[in-house]
Amino acid sequence: MMIDLNSSGAISSSKSSYKVLWIKAFWVVATVLTVALFVLLVKLGFWQLSRGEEKQQLEAQLLKRDQMPALSIEQVVSFAEQENVTGYPLTAVVTAPSQHKHKHKHKPQSQHQSQPESQPLIYLDNVTNDAKVGYRVLQPMAVNVDGKRALLLVELGFVVASRTRSELPAVSAINTSQTLSGRVYQKSANPLSHDLMAEKMPMAAGTATDMNIRIQNLNLEQLAEVLSAPLLGFVFQPNVIPDSTLPMLWSPYPMTSQKHFGYALQWFSMAAVYAVLVILFVFRKRKVKE
Repeated sequence: MMIDLNSSGAISSSKSSYKVLWIKAFWVVATVLTVALFVLLVKLGFWQLSRGEEKQQLEAQLLKRDQMPALSIEQVVSFAEQENVTGYPLTAVVTAPSQHKHKHKHKPQSQHQSQPESQPLIYLDNVTNDAKVGYRVLQPMAVNVDGKRALLLVELGFVVASRTRSELPAVSAINTSQTLSGRVYQKSANPLSHDLMAEKMPMAAGTATDMNIRIQNLNLEQLAEVLSAPLLGFVFQPNVIPDSTLPMLWSPYPMTSQKHFGYALQWFSMAAVYAVLVILFVFRKRKVKE
């Protein structure tokens, strides 16, 4: 039996060539992925840096608005058509919808037929205060805007959640007409989760309506559909509500500029550490080859 040495040599050479090609392809892919990951880390750092600078401007704007005299509801509504009104001071007369309707019973019914006589309390879920989980409670209140009736969400404060998810904690609603002073805010939409996800809950002892609503996100457009009544496009947080002990949480933005800068530093640090590790790996490989 004769063995073709030329043929076996050709096969061995072919396998060796394929191996070299695979190794080269591996290193090309590894290099591309390494560079891509490094660029991604750096870009994330610069993105957080830019977000921090934006938040700094917004925080400076809030400080400026905090020094302003109180605006009327008409002024805030006008500003809301052109800009985010978070931080503007407001003094307004708010009334429970049923009382407002009774006060103006001499007016034609057509002016009120789209507005329910009473409104439930709104419980915004997953709010924390002093390491306690609870709700930010809101009440739709009637206000006069240029002589026309409108509904404004008035914040009643923070309340700790009940032991069971099937029950909402008791909160006393505002049942009288009151002049309140405070500031307004608008929540920016979260692209990952912005749906209202409303749940009608049984009345808790001490509340004013038979059914209240728990929501996961403060989506005013969707909430207006649930309430079957138009809402003004911002929320009013009073400085003080008479006879109420609920704390008011002022958190107009989910993250401060300092946190953004902190995250930027983390991303840049990760990019630097990653680059050092890659360089050390390459030098070590070269030394092994030598």
